[in-house]
Amino acid sequence: MTIPKTLIAADIMSRDLHTVQAHWSLQTLIEFLIKHKITGAPVLSDKRELVGVVSLSDLLNFDGKPEHRLGENPMAQYYYSSLDGASIDELGIKESNPHLSHLVSEIMTPAIISTPSSTPVTELAVILCEKGIHRIFITDGKQLCGVVSTLDILKHLNKLTQPECALC
Repeated sequence: MTIPKTLIAADIMSRDLHTVQAHWSLQTLIEFLIKHKITGAPVLSDKRELVGVVSLSDLLNFDGKPEHRLGENPMAQYYYSSLDGASIDELGIKESNPHLSHLVSEIMTPAIISTPSSTPVTELAVILCEKGIHRIFITDGKQLCGVVSTLDILKHLNKLTQPECALC
């Protein structure tokens, strides 16, 4: 089976983009991803410029680092143990939530992979495979106008083989 050469990014891209702000806390990001049932999003600066991309993989990498857990952070343990024998609970200090104290800008990927809306879908698939990524941003000039994910490509492949698919 082959994809028609005339099928381009503009034909399959998602135009309704959910974007996040670089200054958001990770907690805000998590709530946003859950609310919109998405696994990643483009990151915009305060000036609404595309500055990166953030995904669940970035959050998982962040959470997997020992320094983000109080019990495994030697500096935090040293600090709390030097408080004249008072416990964290006695001082009214709760275990810090790193999702509240860290920002999207700290974990996002600043390298942005993008192509024009006229890019053939076959080329998009090659880029996604070669780069090992799950989404590619679609631009017209410097303007972000959409995104194509691996799921978008799979949905359209399925349409070609089973035109009456309820999921597509």
